[in-house]
Amino acid sequence: MKYSVIQLSIVLSGSMLLSACQSSLELKPADYVVPSIDSAQRYKYADLNWVSSADVVTEGDWWQLYQDPVLSQLMQQLNQDNLSLQQAQARYRSAAALLDAERARRSARIDVTGDAKRSGVKHQGADNQFSAGIQASWVPDLWGRVAKAIEGQQANLIAAAADLAAIRLNQQLLAADAYWNIRTLDLRLAVLDQTAKSYQRSVTILNNQYQAGFIARADVIQAETQAKQVAIQQTELQRERSLQENVLAVLLGQAVVDFQLNRSAYQFKLPQIPQQIPSRILSQRPDVIRAERQLAALHAELGLAQTAWLPDVNIGVNAALNSTTFSHLLQSPNYLWSVGLSTVANIFDAGKRQADIAQAEANYQEKLAAYKQSILTGWQEVEDALLRSSSLAQQAQQQQQLLDLAIENEGVVTRRYQAGLVSYLEVVTAQNLRLNNEQQSLQLQQQQMHNTVQLLAALGTGWTQ
Repeated sequence: MKYSVIQLSIVLSGSMLLSACQSSLELKPADYVVPSIDSAQRYKYADLNWVSSADVVTEGDWWQLYQDPVLSQLMQQLNQDNLSLQQAQARYRSAAALLDAERARRSARIDVTGDAKRSGVKHQGADNQFSAGIQASWVPDLWGRVAKAIEGQQANLIAAAADLAAIRLNQQLLAADAYWNIRTLDLRLAVLDQTAKSYQRSVTILNNQYQAGFIARADVIQAETQAKQVAIQQTELQRERSLQENVLAVLLGQAVVDFQLNRSAYQFKLPQIPQQIPSRILSQRPDVIRAERQLAALHAELGLAQTAWLPDVNIGVNAALNSTTFSHLLQSPNYLWSVGLSTVANIFDAGKRQADIAQAEANYQEKLAAYKQSILTGWQEVEDALLRSSSLAQQAQQQQQLLDLAIENEGVVTRRYQAGLVSYLEVVTAQNLRLNNEQQSLQLQQQQMHNTVQLLAALGTGWTQ
C-alpha cells in the first residue's frame, strides 16, 4: 500500500513538472485588493466647506424628503409592479443560483447506475445480465481554482445586487420626474385657465364697447387673438400632460388605459440640501459598487487563467454488483470495486494559456479603468448638481423679482389704457409678459425639484432633513 502511494505521488509530481515547464507562474493566484482611489475633502461648488460627516447620509425611502403622500404611494406601487425592476430581480436570483452551483463543486459527487441487458446468439438461448453500481468522485481544490470561482461568483452576485439597486433608483427617479412634470403642467394649466377667463371677459367688454362705438375694431381683434393663443397653449399643455401620464403608467407597471392622475393645486416643497455632504458616500453609488465588484470578478477570472497550466487531480471510488438474474442481484451477486487517482496535465498548447492570461489581464485593466471612471463621473455629477442648485436658487429669486415687476407693469398699463393714454396693444403686451413670467417661474421650480433628484442620483442615496 505504501509503495502504491509513492507511485501515485511520483505520477502526480511528474505531471506537475511537465506542465510547469511551460510556465513560470505561481501556484496560488494573488488575493484581490480593492484599488485605492484618492478623494478630495470638499466639493468645488459647495457654498460651504462640506466635509465628511457620518450623520448626514441615510438609506431608505429618499422620496420622504419631499413630504408628498401621493408621490410616496406611487413609489410603493413602482417598487412592487415595475417590470424593469422585476427583470433585474430575476437576474439577481440567477446570479445567486450560479453561486450555489460554484459552491457545490467543493463537495464530492455520487452517482448511482443501473443496467439491464438481454443478449443471445442464433440457435442458442438468451442471456440476461443485470448490474447496479455506485460511483463517488472528488476533485480536491489543490490550486484554489474552486475558491477563486466562488470568489468571482460572489462578486458577480454583489454586482447583480448593485445593478438591481441602480435600476430601482433609476426607475424611481424617472417616475418622480414624470410626476413633477405632471404637477408643473397642472399649475401652468391653472394659470392658463384663470388667464383664459380674464381674457374672455376682456373680449366681451371690448366687444360691447366696440358695438357702442367707443373703441376701434382693432382692439377687439387683439383681445380675441390673445384669447385664442391662450386656448392653443392649453391644448398643447394638456397633450403634454397626457403623454407624461402615459410615461408614469408604464413605470408603475400599468396599462395606459388603467391609469389616471387627477389634477391638483400642487405646491412644490423643495428639500433643503444639508450643509455637509460626505465626499466618501460616492463609494455607495450602485454603479460604483457594480464597477468594483465586476473588477473583483475579473480578478478571479485572471487567477483561474494563471492556474490553468496546473494539472487536475480526480479521486474516484467505484463499486458494482452483477448478476444473471434480477432476483439474485442483491443476494448473491458478483461484486466489483475500484479506487483510483487520475491526473490530467497539458504540456503543450501552442501558447493558448499565455494568450488566455493576456486576455484576462487586459479585461482586468479595462474594468479597473471603468471603476476609476465611475468615481470621476460620480464626482462630476455631484459637482454639477451643486452648481445648478446654487445657480437655480439665484435665478429663481431673480425670476420672482421679474414676475413682480411684470404684474406691477400690467396694472399700470391697464390703468393708462382705461384713461385713454395708450392703445390696447400695450395692454396685450403687458399681459403676455406677465403670463410668460408666471410660466417661467413655475418651470424654474420644477427645475429645482429635478436638480435635487439629480443630486440624490449622483450621491446614490438620500439624506436626513
